[in-house]
Amino acid sequence: MLICKHMGFFSSKPKRVTHEEWREIFSNLYGKLEKRERDELEKFFRADLNEEGIQSGITRAEFESGMNWLRQNTSKHEFEENDLKAIEEAFEKHLKD
Repeated sequence: MLICKHMGFFSSKPKRVTHEEWREIFSNLYGKLEKRERDELEKFFRADLNEEGIQSGITRAEFESGMNWLRQNTSKHEFEENDLKAIEEAFEKHLKD
């Protein structure tokens, strides 16, 4: 019998951006995003970051879903493509499994 961890066996908690890592990411974006953009980013990911218990933090899936939405809805936010790339770079090292 082949057991795959993707099926739920031996499942482990996925890597998440914690509050501490969020502060580091935010600090790294300080010179790359304007204050209003940093505020918008914080509001955008606040629900994922502040979930309770084992759901607390931003997973890769949540981050990728959020970034996809931002790319598909450019008229609904202030981020430009270079801002989105900077955000992805800032998150990447914290979301490696």
